[in-house]
Amino acid sequence: MKAGVFYHPDYSEKGYFVLKARVKPGFDALSDLIGRNRIRHYLPEIDNEIEALLAATHSPEHIASVRSDGEHHVALLSAAGVVQAAIKLAQGELDFAFCFVGAAGHHASYDSYWGFCFYNDAAMAVRKLRQLGVRRIIIIDVDPHFGDGTRNLLGLDPDIIHINFFGNSGVRKFDSLMQNYDIPIPGYGDQSFLEEMDLVFSLQDRDFEFLIVIFGHDSHANDYGNCRLSYEAFPAMAGRIRRLAGDKPVLFILSGGDNPDVARVVIPAVIEEFVG
Repeated sequence: MKAGVFYHPDYSEKGYFVLKARVKPGFDALSDLIGRNRIRHYLPEIDNEIEALLAATHSPEHIASVRSDGEHHVALLSAAGVVQAAIKLAQGELDFAFCFVGAAGHHASYDSYWGFCFYNDAAMAVRKLRQLGVRRIIIIDVDPHFGDGTRNLLGLDPDIIHINFFGNSGVRKFDSLMQNYDIPIPGYGDQSFLEEMDLVFSLQDRDFEFLIVIFGHDSHANDYGNCRLSYEAFPAMAGRIRRLAGDKPVLFILSGGDNPDVARVVIPAVIEEFVG
């Protein structure tokens, strides 16, 4: 398997203060996989294409506000890594990619943002994938907070399947027409989460071309989310996603989580399900 990890030192040095402490420990935990050439490190960069995708995804007022907050550089550099990973996956240079970020994206809508999310990296990647001819995309959000920004930007797209797992507050919804699935986890812990994942995955017809995962490790019991998952849940989750993906390209995007001890365990565990 051709696998890549996208990481820039600015994510840990200049990232959002709640999120940045977990980034370098998570990346350093991959040193063995990188050293054995199981996964290749790519250094993201901001270029004119990323600037154009940003302008097409968010309003000028939104971008100006993020600049005013001092988060523009690290947020755009984070999105750049996601877009550049998507390109390599779509063109067959990679089969699997994991993208670190200095600021997350799934709460960013066209003209609003919250929850450490400034630019919607997944929506920018989808826009680029469409330019490359990729139409049918599945997005699986396992961050324990509802991905409202991604839903606002992509929820009406008939070629996007959006599956949103989140903590146990919220409304359960299976909209097979628009292919939007909202799954509040009914109880804390691994079993309810994995059972819900098995259920909704069984409903998918696997005619998608590309799979994106919004991956928040704040769902761990030692992190700040409320799903209370164990370490064992993460490779179990990744294995289910791998089986759903089959031979389709898979893009993981880091989202929430602030505990370095969790990051250095669960990130390699997830990646090893695909490349180990």
